Formats: sequence, structure tokens, C-alpha cells
Amino acid sequence: MKFDNIVIGGGMAGLSAALRLVEAGQKTLLMASGQSALHFSSGSVDLLESEGDPRAALPAFMAAHPDHPYSKVGMQNIEASLADLQRHCAEQGLPLVRHETNHQRLTPIGTLKRTWLSPDTCACVTDAPIPQSLLLATLEGFRDFHPALAAANLATHPRFAHCRILTGEIRLPQLAEFSRNPHEFRSADIARLCDKHHLVADLASEISRMVQESGVPDCRHIVLPACLSLGLVGPRLAELEQCTGCTIKEVATMPPSLIGMRMQEALKRRFMALGGTFLTSERVLGARYEGDRVVGVHTQNGDDQLFEADNFVLASGSFFSRGLESRLRGIREPIFDADVLSLEERDAWAGRRLFDHHPFMGFGVKTDDQLRVLRDGKPLANLYGAGSVLANYDPIKEGSGSGVAVATGWQAAGHILGAAQ
Repeated sequence: MKFDNIVIGGGMAGLSAALRLVEAGQKTLLMASGQSALHFSSGSVDLLESEGDPRAALPAFMAAHPDHPYSKVGMQNIEASLADLQRHCAEQGLPLVRHETNHQRLTPIGTLKRTWLSPDTCACVTDAPIPQSLLLATLEGFRDFHPALAAANLATHPRFAHCRILTGEIRLPQLAEFSRNPHEFRSADIARLCDKHHLVADLASEISRMVQESGVPDCRHIVLPACLSLGLVGPRLAELEQCTGCTIKEVATMPPSLIGMRMQEALKRRFMALGGTFLTSERVLGARYEGDRVVGVHTQNGDDQLFEADNFVLASGSFFSRGLESRLRGIREPIFDADVLSLEERDAWAGRRLFDHHPFMGFGVKTDDQLRVLRDGKPLANLYGAGSVLANYDPIKEGSGSGVAVATGWQAAGHILGAAQ
């Protein structure tokens, strides 16, 4: 089974690489082992932690970190990769919005997180004036969003000093079917119910009731947990807004996160619509080589079947996705046995306190300046690395996780396309 390219990993990095390749007319296979980190993601794309314009801060950041993945991509390509992501998402009805500076996304516990791109349905704080009142609501029995906690935390933010933050609970009799097993009462379960039954009228009635009972009948800004649809929720929220006269936004819940899942499904649909081949539940176990080139890879579903390609992109993720494996005295990349950055002394992997810097966050696969994966100190000619499997960056400390994934996936594909010309 022969392809022009095989991309290993179905998360943001793998999808970014695969989309650029297939759109250029390349026969591309994307192999995903199952759920990606997007299932646990807010769906927003962080570029760099910065109070102002992160694009203005990037040149100095890259100069100070020459081995960082951003430095291997370059400023122009970083911006082009994010613009491409916005275009692909818009084609699938999932517009991503940004401003000239980082905006602040509301988290499920009521804190504000700086980010660069967010789906337009998300509750975000921008330079626009804060409303006089805001209603945070959940659905009765839902355990993964607690409005009182979120309201208490949000109230401590200086910009909300003059905002009256209300809380409420939506009561839907249709949710009674979950009463026998409350442990299954999660965002995806509610979304399936909402997709199965047309509950807009019921939801609108409950929102109106909550506003009336809140004592602030002119409250017109509502935040709900992201659980009203497994698919694109924009049309449903627009219908609710029309029925209620309110502005309604959603906040990502504790995992599983429907906002992140929608992002993955939108990009997957786009990839397949462009002619790409997507295989799921295919965990790649190893590879075959000829000199400094990868010839093919085999999976857990059949050692005797070789998936061959001219080029490969390793976007298998970090420890969470099993793209990296932790060992007693180091870490290992399990598919290609690539060179990795690590520390031999395990006690040095983590800081002493929870919010200290943790060196293991920067562990990962080593690459050259063209993102080609190193093995025994030399680059494999047709294997490129992308995303959180890479070394030399800390997505949490830097606020760069999804940005690095998009940029390196896009740039790895660019190197492949450049070599083919």
C-alpha cells in the first residue's frame, strides 16, 4: 500500500501537515491511534503568552531560543500556518476569531486564559466593554461545570468589578434518562440528547425563566457549558439567541471537551473532502529503512502489512498520546527509536513544587533545522517531526502548545512539497 506521504498522528500537528499535503495534490494517508489531545482541549489555539501582540514578542523569543520549534519555522511561516488553519476551519463552518492582541478565554473554573484563536462560539474577553450583568448557567445534574465556582473566580478579575455575575440551572425533563447512571452524565451524553431531540424551545424557555428569577430581567449575556451539540453548535446558539434575545456563548468543560472534538472533526472532514485517507485505531509500531530513508511502517493490526510512502511526518504527540515513552533512566520514541532530548537523572525531571518549571516538559525528539528527525545523530532524509513530540519547548510555560503544533505540522509539509519540486 503506497502513498506519497504518511502522517502519523491525528491531532493538530498531524492534521495541519496532512491538510497542506493533500491540498497540494499529494496522495496522503493520516494514521491515528485513537483519541487525540484535542478531545481534552479547549479548542483555542495559543501562540505565545503575551499581554500584547504575541507576533511582536515572537522575534525576540526566537532569538533567545534558537533550538525552539518556532525558530525552525520562522515568523512568516508561523503566521501563514495559522491563517491556513482559519481558512480550513471556516470552510467547515467553524470560524476561528482573533484580534490584534491575545484575547482571554473563559475557563470552566472561571479564570481567564490568554490565547490567539478561538471558535466564535466561545466565551471570551476582548477590548469590548464588559456587560453590566452576566449569567453563568449549567444543566441540572451536570457535574463538569459549576457556575458558582466560576462566578466566584471571575468576580475577582478587575475588569468584572462592576459586573453583576449571576448563576442558574437549566431543568430539562428529557435529562431524566440519565438518572439511573449519573456517572455517564457528561457533556457528550447531553449533546447526543440535544442532537436527537429538538430542545431549542425548551432551552429558550428555561433561559428566560432563569433570567426572570435572577432579579435582573435585563440580563442579556448568557454563558453555558459546551454540551449542546456534538457537531457545529453555531446554528443552535443562533437559534437560541433569536428565541431569547440574549447573547449566548459557551465555555469548554472538563474533559471530554466538545469544543476540541469539534475542531478535530472539522479538520478531519476537510482533509477527507480534499481526497485524503484517514485511518483510525491504527497504532504504528515500527518502521523499515533503506539507508537514511524510511521505506514504510507497520501497525499493531498487522506486522506483515507495510504502509509505504515517499515521505513521513511524525506527529504522534507526547507522553499523553504515547508518542513518547518514559523509561527508568530516560525517555524513548517508540516507532523510529529517534534521538531524544532527556536527562539521565530522573530526580531532575520535575521541579519540587507543582507550579515550578518542570524540565520534562521540554523533552522530546531531536530534529535538524528542516524538522527532519535525527536518528543516531543523523537526520532521516524523509522523516519530519511536528507537534508535541518535539524537544526544546514547554507549551504550558510558554503558552505555545497549539501554535507550535500548527506551525511545525504546516512547515514539515512545506519541506516535503519543496523537495518534490
